[in-house]
Amino acid sequence: MSTMVFHAPYPLGERAGSGSGVRPVRMREAFETIGCEVIEVTGWGRERVQAVRDLSRRLAEGLHVDFAYGENSTMPTLLTQPHHLPTHPVVDLRLLRLLHRHRVPTSIFYRDIYWAFPEYTERVHPVIAAGTRTLYHAELRAYRRWLDRVYLPSLQIADYVPHLHEEQVAALPPGGRIVDAQASPGGATSDELTVLYVGNLSTYYRMTEMVGAVADTPGVRMILCTPEEAWAAVRQDYEPFLEGGVEVVHRHGDGLLELFGRADLCSLMVEPSEYRDFAAPVKLYEYLGHGKPVLASARTLAGQTIAQQDLGWEVPYEREALVGILTRLRDHPHEVRAATDRVQATRPEHTWAARAETVRDDLAGLDRRAPGSA
Repeated sequence: MSTMVFHAPYPLGERAGSGSGVRPVRMREAFETIGCEVIEVTGWGRERVQAVRDLSRRLAEGLHVDFAYGENSTMPTLLTQPHHLPTHPVVDLRLLRLLHRHRVPTSIFYRDIYWAFPEYTERVHPVIAAGTRTLYHAELRAYRRWLDRVYLPSLQIADYVPHLHEEQVAALPPGGRIVDAQASPGGATSDELTVLYVGNLSTYYRMTEMVGAVADTPGVRMILCTPEEAWAAVRQDYEPFLEGGVEVVHRHGDGLLELFGRADLCSLMVEPSEYRDFAAPVKLYEYLGHGKPVLASARTLAGQTIAQQDLGWEVPYEREALVGILTRLRDHPHEVRAATDRVQATRPEHTWAARAETVRDDLAGLDRRAPGSA
């Protein structure tokens, strides 16, 4: 059995409703699933201070730690307290130095680089953006010095992340849990083609062309499962399509099982952007975990992933192209069944446990004196 340290500068489960909140919890569970003994250094600052003290004492007493893995925050680590004040400024750096001193191969998952894009300044005050960007850069310089591996959602994002050594970087996309929803009336048991989308709707998650294509294609239905507040904000954009086979629901947790049971395939057909060139959405792997092939936008990482692994269909985000693929899949259900079989055969490769195994095996093979371990 391996012994590992799991670090996060916040309590696990604090943001469990978001993709960024799901991942730390699932990875923490996955390391135990593959047989690791997990030592946590998580929580608010005071809790992490105590955890680092306890770990330091145990290491001094002879504890052997095989590797360490962390999940960063979307905000600078110094500001992760609920009040966003740097009340415990050195605890996380102290942990990295402690692990380095005891020659523990150490890694972190760096989830996002949205702060480097102009849209970030538009969302926060320019003065705040200047300050936080300074902290983001300082954090990455620390990673360059103290970490052996920095995992990214995809290798494509590496070109946007400054300061790191090339050999430090590796891809670690999200995972999913294998869930077999019971078949429900509709979906594959009917003559209609049913497409499911689960997630937010906003100016960032824009899919009016997809919803419009469903409305224009007889025999095709779409279930939009989105939070009520998100739907209220964008309803006017989708109102013209609601009479054309589009069903809007607000569910979560176990309430999603019946929706997946009704679906033939799932949708990530959203408007492309530069950010989506490298974004690896958690919902892609949730769809695969439920055994559903995926329809994804061309010119996005999700679309490339689906096309390369033959787990669905990569289609331009254009109404005509979407009507064409929906018509084809409606008229050739065997194509959907074949894609479903491929997804179900390969989905164990895309679980959280598979991601945890990747980290364990990768760090076990690292030279602790490699660049990046300083």
